[in-house]
Amino acid sequence: MTDDSYDYLVLGSTPLAGLLAGLLAVEHRRRVCLVGERFSPFRLQRSIDISIAPTTRPETLKLLKHGALETTKLVNSWGKGLVGRADPLFVAETPQSIAALGHFRHLAIALGYAVEPAADRAIADGLLLRVRDMQLLGHGRLEPALEGWLAKHEVRHLDRADTELTLRKDGTARIVHASHSVEAAQVILAGDDAVLEYLPEDARDRSLEMLPGAAMLLDSAKPLPTPYASFIDRGVVLAQDGKVSVSALLTGDPSTARARLGSAVSRGEALRLAGETVVNSFRTSDGAPFIGPARGHKALVIAALGPTAAFLAAAIARYIAGAATADEAAWFGARGPTRGNQRLLAADYQAVPA
Repeated sequence: MTDDSYDYLVLGSTPLAGLLAGLLAVEHRRRVCLVGERFSPFRLQRSIDISIAPTTRPETLKLLKHGALETTKLVNSWGKGLVGRADPLFVAETPQSIAALGHFRHLAIALGYAVEPAADRAIADGLLLRVRDMQLLGHGRLEPALEGWLAKHEVRHLDRADTELTLRKDGTARIVHASHSVEAAQVILAGDDAVLEYLPEDARDRSLEMLPGAAMLLDSAKPLPTPYASFIDRGVVLAQDGKVSVSALLTGDPSTARARLGSAVSRGEALRLAGETVVNSFRTSDGAPFIGPARGHKALVIAALGPTAAFLAAAIARYIAGAATADEAAWFGARGPTRGNQRLLAADYQAVPA
């Protein structure tokens, strides 16, 4: 591969960014450069990637079901143990969230998901649903395999700390690394982390709202009752990927984060905080993801996808490359910039953590 220019510059440090860069290069024959923070086993887990979310949109569940097969097949081709099986637990505790989760249950069952109610004596007035046999990406094992796949297919991956970027309003970019300069024809901000780092606030769509958050590592004396639990109204997600340690992602008011985490894990588990870092993210005013150009810029923004982002990578790559199916094109088209009532057909439920 020569270093003359790239079709795409993908920015981001999550599995979504790596998968998207690789898929654009391998499946769609584009020249791609990925710039992001390289994986370190000492860095706290900043995303928990699972193949299901309690959406109220049937078209999103259909897209996720197909996307889970695609991402799982690809990642499993790199080696064993990179995708785990989990029965995620979703917990709703307010009337609005209970209604939305109940709606999700009916949609999921109709689409062939195995969904069943669960019980917890500490949550008397809520709704708990368990979804059987979902896919959970293996943090710490996935990232080195992803790096190997990108290198095998000559997708250049540059560390953002050693790379100088000039992002232009026409969507192009200049990349300077090791005193060598190249051009990219299209910038892709692949995920909330990239949007927060590279896109000025006045260039973000009006529907995007920044959510404060944190990632925590907890030491556990024993396995949790479930390897993945999402407390929708508390803004707390817990994941235990076959280890004693527990990864926690929290969204919402930082001043209440510790209390909300404590309320989610105070059901007999002995947990100790081992690490914590700030991880902010995005939500949208209508609850739908955002995939479209920035305001006043032509950089492509991919934001507010939540924990299922990596399982939508193949569909996003097809959309960017102009190879999306009719259903995929309609899904992405409805989740673009705010124009009139366009996004009303994509609006989804989202809880606001206390």
